[in-house]
Amino acid sequence: MLWIIISLILFLCCLLEVFLLLLDHGIAAQLIITAKNMAAIQGWKAVGASILSFVIGKIRDVTGSSKRSKHFADDSVYIAFCPSGGLGDYIISAKVLENIQQICKCSIDVFCEKQQFGSAVYGSREDVCLRDYREFEKSRNSYDLGLLVEHFVHVKNYNGRRLRELSPVLYEKVQYIVTHWNQLYVNIPQQHWRERIQFERCRVLGLDRWTQLRMGEAFEIADKNVFIPMDKSFLEKWKQEGFAKGEYLTINYGADVMRAGFNQLKMWYREYYVKLVKLIHLEFPNMKVVQLGGADTEAVEGCDKYVLGESIEQTKWILKSSQVHIDCEGGLVHLATQLGTKCIVIFGPTPLHMYGYEENINLQSEGCHNCMGVYGDWAYQCFKTGSYTQCMADITPEMVLKSVKRVCQRE
Repeated sequence: MLWIIISLILFLCCLLEVFLLLLDHGIAAQLIITAKNMAAIQGWKAVGASILSFVIGKIRDVTGSSKRSKHFADDSVYIAFCPSGGLGDYIISAKVLENIQQICKCSIDVFCEKQQFGSAVYGSREDVCLRDYREFEKSRNSYDLGLLVEHFVHVKNYNGRRLRELSPVLYEKVQYIVTHWNQLYVNIPQQHWRERIQFERCRVLGLDRWTQLRMGEAFEIADKNVFIPMDKSFLEKWKQEGFAKGEYLTINYGADVMRAGFNQLKMWYREYYVKLVKLIHLEFPNMKVVQLGGADTEAVEGCDKYVLGESIEQTKWILKSSQVHIDCEGGLVHLATQLGTKCIVIFGPTPLHMYGYEENINLQSEGCHNCMGVYGDWAYQCFKTGSYTQCMADITPEMVLKSVKRVCQRE
């Protein structure tokens, strides 16, 4: 009888959600677009698995049913931690994980959509295990604390009694987020508008992509440094290529694939990269240029070495010994900066006040920049022109070369 009542309640809740979606076409459209983009990259099977995991998680939220076994066997706080986004987002979210590890004895399962990124950032950490993100919604209720980290730290579930007993400090931080959620969160269903408002809030408050994760007064985010695990076996492999530290620089012509078959507008022009490589070779005849990127990345003519589609572990060592890394705002910039390599970063739609590092050389057009989130398709179609991107065109190869000279102490 109880299950019949619960099933009826869940059915009515689903009807209510469908009704609300029909009232707000923006929400429905956003969900459909997200599902289509995910299907284009990962297939409809992955979409179905995500929906199933979400539904099971919702049922367990309502019923309170979950398997609580080994997670409650000792005095550790067991945490389900799910970072979202790309490589750069994974790196930044790790700051929250490290903050929690400093607070209490804990065991953290990190649920990653992109396992390669997860291994590169969260692998080899003490008391941290990697799991498939599709299991997050289904299993998070079996943990003492479930966190989803994006531009905000979402407290998905928590065991108040266990947290209060094992870590009063962490309990207070969780309570702070839950209590102040309406003030901390931007409650707008459309992701692009939600992020745009959050970026403006951060600009006013003097926060950035890192420090916004303080969630008011909950976490102590004092700097922009996290631990990046390094596999030394890949260092030996790179040494065999004959590229010594400081004798080469790296470039990347690429960005996260959020839509199959399309490049993001924040990518600097390929023809600009080709010209830049020529200028670098003319100015620095002994300086080699190494292009990094994924397996599907278009090669930039004139480079001395192409490392495309190789392991991120290999990329780490290449970046670490690079004289300078040239890129648009993206994951490799975050990775290189963590490894101590200066970057020349070409900013376009992405807000510099959110994603820029003070130690890097950040270039942006004076005439057009920072349009991220002004409308739904900002990442792929220029809001101002529909196609031509002034923000990228204004940053010329000669301007970037001037920055290269600064790094190489020629000017």
